[in-house]
Amino acid sequence: MKIFQSIFLLFVFYYATTGQVNAQSETTKAGDLFYIKLGNGMNTVLMADASAKQVEVSFFIKNGSIYEIDSLSGISNIVQNILADKVARFLRSNKGAISFQNTTFNAYTTTERCVYKFTVTPSNLISCFNLFRDSVLTASITSAELNNVKQNIVNDVELATKDPRKNMESRLTQHIYRSEFEKLSVTGNINEFDNISLPIVRFFYKKYYVPNNTLIAATGNFALETLQVHLESAFKSIVKSEFDPETVTKVVDFKPMVYTTQFIVEDTTASPEFHICWQFTGTAANEQASRCGYLLSAMLNDKNNFIQVKAAKLHCKKLLAQYEVNNYSGVLHIVLQTDRANWFSAYSMVVTELQRLEKTIVNESMITAGKVQFKKEYQSLEKSNEYPQWVVKHWAGNDETYFPSLLDSLLVISEKQLKNFVVFYMNQNPHVTGLLVSPQDREELKVDSLFTNLNDSVNLYVFTYRQNVTDIESKEDSTKLRNLLQWLRINDDVNLQVNGFADEGEFNKVFDDSIKAFIDSIPTFSRAMPEFIRKGYLRPEMMRAMKLIKYFYDQGIAPERLSGTSMKFTSASREEAIGNLKCTVTLEKLRKQISLYEFHYGKKKE
Repeated sequence: MKIFQSIFLLFVFYYATTGQVNAQSETTKAGDLFYIKLGNGMNTVLMADASAKQVEVSFFIKNGSIYEIDSLSGISNIVQNILADKVARFLRSNKGAISFQNTTFNAYTTTERCVYKFTVTPSNLISCFNLFRDSVLTASITSAELNNVKQNIVNDVELATKDPRKNMESRLTQHIYRSEFEKLSVTGNINEFDNISLPIVRFFYKKYYVPNNTLIAATGNFALETLQVHLESAFKSIVKSEFDPETVTKVVDFKPMVYTTQFIVEDTTASPEFHICWQFTGTAANEQASRCGYLLSAMLNDKNNFIQVKAAKLHCKKLLAQYEVNNYSGVLHIVLQTDRANWFSAYSMVVTELQRLEKTIVNESMITAGKVQFKKEYQSLEKSNEYPQWVVKHWAGNDETYFPSLLDSLLVISEKQLKNFVVFYMNQNPHVTGLLVSPQDREELKVDSLFTNLNDSVNLYVFTYRQNVTDIESKEDSTKLRNLLQWLRINDDVNLQVNGFADEGEFNKVFDDSIKAFIDSIPTFSRAMPEFIRKGYLRPEMMRAMKLIKYFYDQGIAPERLSGTSMKFTSASREEAIGNLKCTVTLEKLRKQISLYEFHYGKKKE
């Protein structure tokens, strides 16, 4: 009896120090999907297709860029590339059942997962499982492999900077997520690669490359019972990790966009092409809102909605809405291809209409049409070999039900729910626009005069002056003035304060009849500056500010969005005096608020 107790205690001690004891497999069927959960926590989603000649198998490891810390950004992609190289080397050198001659393989990293995808013949399925086990789940990583992959990624990043499409994608992400950009950048910061040492890589690999953090999606010609046997045979030896990824319910909080921004990327495209993006929610972050995102995307792609009709009349070549969504982040991406003659008018129309959807296409008939369109697309996807991959993609924590239940949940969305969604996520939120345009079109269409590169650096603008001069003179300051005007037009919820400065050595009286008439015509300004109305002159610091304010007012910026301050300095040197001759700007964002009456019935008639 004592001998038995000793053996039993040794058995318990072994599994307590190496991992958890693997339990029996669990199987579940739901519609055409067959779920298998192995005893070590590995989950599989299967869809058999007897008519298929091959089997597609995708292995998902839940560890994308959002799981990383700032100093180790890019480590998920580095590990994935090392392991994918191992698989590729095996396929190139192997002369047995599974090789490059009879197997398709590719791997990639996203913000939330690393994916290894195989296409094999049914007879080679067990060999595929064994290859993934040996080259990915139970691999060893060397210093030479790490250094080689780091250099390859650096080379790829440098090449990507020369690709306009990749440049566009990167800059869109950068504008949308700002300080969290590296969390959405799969390659991470290549300048910090020295921080990613071999011990760190091995620790990261050991933590995440475990069976209970692995999801498998398989579609094709196989017998479910046989495939289950193959799974258990290939992976039963890998013990479940103490790390429980199902406890990870929220990885990172993404801050909302603050300002609407825009930029230009030069390409060889034959037509101007706009990429307009709003930051939306992820599926796990807000399930109800994400369903609204899918429905809205389907509605926007309906060729019968009046935005599509107006775009067609302006000879637009494409107006396509894409809801690009993960579990923790999402983006509504609008692609608009225009003709050369109507490039800016078409863009202005589309952006304007997208910011008032609750008054136009969000109505019962259009919602019904959108649901019909989505149902058609969903049911087509449900029958395709990609469906299990979509289920796995939106498998967050221990809940795999999001995508299988998406259609039924979307069909019951009400008009009020969708209205609330577009008001919150589009009307009250800024967006970012990237423009792909050829260098020739950029020059011939005078693109920069209507659409220029704009980011929040406008808040740092400084306008400089010569002594005793209060007008903008330099070409550089004229460009800044035009840019700031465009910024105020696209950010209509931002107020501008112009801060005028002068040096004590300048004249203390500056006269300008146009400024006097301007101030006298604006009640707010005339009440604040009665002395100027009476005397007819201002100090140079205030005159500088008021001339800039008048410029913006003359260009259509409402006076309630404009204000000014002034300050005089005493300089100790000529250099100091020159530095005091300037204007700066302060931008204040006011969140749009509309009354309940206006939300439900529109603006009150005067």
